Amino acid sequence: MRRRTVSMTLGLVLTVTAMAWAYARDAKVPTLSPQDYAEIEHLTARLNQGADWHDSDMWVSVFTPDGVWTGTDGRAYVGRAGLTEYRRSRRAELGGRSDLRHWTNSLVLTPTADGATGRLYYMMMNVSTSPPTAVSAGHYEDVFAKTADGWRVKRRTIRVYPKDTAQ
Repeated sequence: MRRRTVSMTLGLVLTVTAMAWAYARDAKVPTLSPQDYAEIEHLTARLNQGADWHDSDMWVSVFTPDGVWTGTDGRAYVGRAGLTEYRRSRRAELGGRSDLRHWTNSLVLTPTADGATGRLYYMMMNVSTSPPTAVSAGHYEDVFAKTADGWRVKRRTIRVYPKDTAQ
């Protein structure tokens, strides 16, 4: 009887171990290739330059059709029409000036089942002063999706740091 219990226990342990190994082997842990990293980094550059040069077409093109930009005031601009309206209003707010530049760094990407999330530090500089002066600093919280047209921004939220912490 004892031998039978040991055999059944050993059989159960082996069965559970085999099932766990098969599950782990078949579980698809998402990864990002070097090409994915490069394409996503290029998207962030297109966002910066689209904003800096008031090139709405460039800026809007990096979003998915249902993409969302959430500005510093917490207002969300959704879809192509909403994103285009945001860029139009931002250009009007700046009087068409193109002396602001975004510098971004320390992009951290995390693969997800649907694409990737990212966080990216930014500093906005006024380049019409000598030396250039910081206007704003913070970070972006992004959700990226890989589409038939390549990587696109699904959602971007800007987080501005308080003025007393921007050095």
